[in-house]
Amino acid sequence: MKRICRLLSVLLVLSLILTAAGCGGQKEKPAENKDKKSGGAAETINLTIASGPAGGTWYPLGGAVAKIIQNNIPGAVVSVQQGGGEANALGVDKGMYDIGITYSHTAAEALAGKENFKEPLKNIAGLAGLYPSALQMVVRADSDIKQIEDLKGKRISPGPKGLSGETMTRLVLQVHGLKFEDMAKVERVSYSDSASLMRDRQIDMYSPITTWPAPSIQEVAQADGVRLLPLRPEKFEELKKLNPGYTYITIKAGTYKGMEEDTPCLGSNAILIIRKDMPEDLAYKIAKALYENLDELKSVHKSLEYMTKDTIAKDLGVPLHPGVEKYYREVGIIK
Repeated sequence: MKRICRLLSVLLVLSLILTAAGCGGQKEKPAENKDKKSGGAAETINLTIASGPAGGTWYPLGGAVAKIIQNNIPGAVVSVQQGGGEANALGVDKGMYDIGITYSHTAAEALAGKENFKEPLKNIAGLAGLYPSALQMVVRADSDIKQIEDLKGKRISPGPKGLSGETMTRLVLQVHGLKFEDMAKVERVSYSDSASLMRDRQIDMYSPITTWPAPSIQEVAQADGVRLLPLRPEKFEELKKLNPGYTYITIKAGTYKGMEEDTPCLGSNAILIIRKDMPEDLAYKIAKALYENLDELKSVHKSLEYMTKDTIAKDLGVPLHPGVEKYYREVGIIK
């Protein structure tokens, strides 16, 4: 009986070997999708998008971008990964991702090898501007702090060390002749914790970079009312020289309780970047798919209402991909 079992095992192994040989040892071909317009087969194009953490704005935005690309580029199969601004830039540069969401000022830092980037990134290019975020330097409405220079000797919270809010606050103070060491106290805690400290009058100013109206600021405003410290135009020009990815944003009076005047702030755009070494025709198709489906993209988040023909190619902090630039020129977005 044992001999029979052994014989059957040998025959099974031989059968598998012969079957594999009969297949010619060829690798499995990638799946093909039918191109509905031409009636032919479209070769599979595997793409990866780096978005943000689950629960944030960037993650569903990455999903919406993926869906638009898949629905409008025959053969495209797009996966979405969680990430963050700096990590996404590094990942796109190294070819781990094809597209990533980041900030315009982060892209500019990456291109120049500044701040948290040890060396210049050479494989990132611009795809599209999404929406602006502003560095909102918040004080209570009854505060005696009227201008940024008045922060000397005060208690502030610029956000966790190494994140965008902290970096931008440091640079804003710098162009006003100040530094963190000039403050009475510097708390480097989250936006929600900063809001709690502000409500308890443990700090005098905190500076989140975010969309507006920001929930953490609204919490403080409901209790005490708030103001935002204005950034003067000449100081913005100094900051723009330090980082071409910065923008100048005016937040309207009434955005928060106690805010009685329009206030100019330092800003940065959330943007899409793309591998610079991506084939030009594919980058062209991706730009075309996104622009022709802006309404679908805008349904993801209210902030995307700022994404228009006038903003999509502006203040990205990094040059456009040649294929993207070609499309934008064809449709008159850039001259």
